[in-house]
Amino acid sequence: MAGLHRTGRQVDAEVLAHIWPIHHENVRFYGTHSVDIDGELAQLDTDGYRPLRLAGVAPLSS
Repeated sequence: MAGLHRTGRQVDAEVLAHIWPIHHENVRFYGTHSVDIDGELAQLDTDGYRPLRLAGVAPLSS
């Protein structure tokens, strides 16, 4: 971001909220990622794939 600001480019805060990793709870500022491995594995089918998400259907919260 500093490079963009040095060149005079502005990025809307609304856009940053979607791309800036510090705004996501599972991504830590220093690069440590937390993942619920058991929860992720439990979502896989017998072939090792997640089920497809249907368009317009909200994902189930855990």
